[in-house]
This record gives sequence, structure tokens and C-alpha cells, in this order.
Amino acid sequence: MEKIQVRFPFVARRIAHHLQSSLHLVRLAAAPPNVEWMPNADIYENEDAFVVRVELAGVSRDHLQTSVVDQTLIVRGHRPDPCRTGRCRFRQMEIDHGVFERRFIIPPAVDARQIKATFADGILTLELPKRAPAVVSSLKVVIRSA
Repeated sequence: MEKIQVRFPFVARRIAHHLQSSLHLVRLAAAPPNVEWMPNADIYENEDAFVVRVELAGVSRDHLQTSVVDQTLIVRGHRPDPCRTGRCRFRQMEIDHGVFERRFIIPPAVDARQIKATFADGILTLELPKRAPAVVSSLKVVIRSA
């Protein structure tokens, strides 16, 4: 896929940054109450599967959980705060810390029992394999009297 990059004047970039920040707040407002941040994610499809990639730099595999509940894939965990002792003062803070969660609706075509996950270089990759399509070559339907 070819990516097209468009450069905007400085003022337009500032406006885009504010819009992106506002959308992040709206997305976070829809999250469960104990969630402090929501990681970015990409979802794409190939012939065999849907693939979900979640950006989790600084999150240990030990602080990460994935589950499927009612056709929803849930990714949750915790990114520790490096200043949890309170001995530092931030000059700029852009990296979110604390409890996170993302939920993704699983399409009916996915075989949820076969989901595979890998975690490398701060990216959690979940492969959601598609079910084999049902092949019906010929089917006789019996008609019963009412």
C-alpha cells in the first residue's frame, strides 16, 4: 500500500495536533473507569486472517493480558510510571503510564480459538485466523407438511 504524505503549514499542523488530542480524550472517556490510557492500534486483513497490532513500547510482557469475551478481543495491561516515587518533576510529559485497555470487536468470520499473539520490539501482534468457508456442493431440503 502506498502512503501519501501531505505537509501542511505550521498553523494547520497545530490545529491537527489539537484535534488529535481531543479525539484521544473522547476515546478515553468511552473506556472503563480504571483505564488511564489507550494504546494506538492498527488492524488489517489479508487472505487468511485479520491482524491487530498494538503499540506498547515500555510495557513488559509480564504486565500484558489478552482475552476474548463475547466476540470482543481485549488487550489490557500496565505501563509503570518511571517517577512513581515522586522524586522527579516533569518538564514535558507525552508518554502515558498506568493501566490501559483496548477492545476490538471480532468479526464472525474469525476462529477465536485459534488466535495467536506475539510480542516483540514493543508491538503486540495478534493474528485472528479466518474460519474456512463452509463448502456446500449440493444440499437437498426436505419439505414437510404444515
